[in-house]
Amino acid sequence: MQGRLVTLEWPGDDDWAAIASWLRPGSPAAVLSGDWELLGAAEVEQANRSGRVHHLVIRTKDGTRIGTVSYQRSGRIGGYTVGGAIGSPELWRRGYGAEAVVLLVDYLFHQLDAHRVQVTTAGYNKGIIRLMTKTPFVVEGILRDHCYLDGEYHDAIVWGLLRDEHYASLKPSEDNRVLAVGLEDFVSEDDKVQARAVLAEHLATADRTALTPYLEPDVTAPGKIVPAERGAA
Repeated sequence: MQGRLVTLEWPGDDDWAAIASWLRPGSPAAVLSGDWELLGAAEVEQANRSGRVHHLVIRTKDGTRIGTVSYQRSGRIGGYTVGGAIGSPELWRRGYGAEAVVLLVDYLFHQLDAHRVQVTTAGYNKGIIRLMTKTPFVVEGILRDHCYLDGEYHDAIVWGLLRDEHYASLKPSEDNRVLAVGLEDFVSEDDKVQARAVLAEHLATADRTALTPYLEPDVTAPGKIVPAERGAA
């Protein structure tokens, strides 16, 4: 997945340790997200291979590995929770993390048939809250005392985005507040049209199809379908 600032790639063998370091307790990214996992590289890799979570590596245009985004299923079919982390504070507020999350969200809706995507942000993270207010995500609730930092508990904000809201956001907005990318289709519309045309031609000229018995109704018995004779037009 490629954006203007970053690309998202599936992790390789040398990426698991970096992902674990970004998510470890006390790391700058984990502190600001309000979320962390006490996992080593092997555990992160196993969690991905088992399908419990899916991480992607964020790389800048020059190929530098700078962070990760992740998604996992939540709720019923079509629901996903996403998260992300830019490892070095020096790279924060440059648009890298924002674009990476937008790319991931668009991937979930456009390729994995997501119906709802959820993001949870720490109530003390001013930068992320300000960023989320510029997206089409809707505030859906407050998790009281969900995060712990500096000796006290803090609330977390739950943001949600539905499928129709996502696609509406891809259209230009009047105030330019919507963060949207819109990934290119894997298969071009022209190829899709040609594929349907090839199938239509085959169905019109060939009798090697399971549909043949349904093409000629039995006029002697209303509602009953009988097979058409082989070779009949």
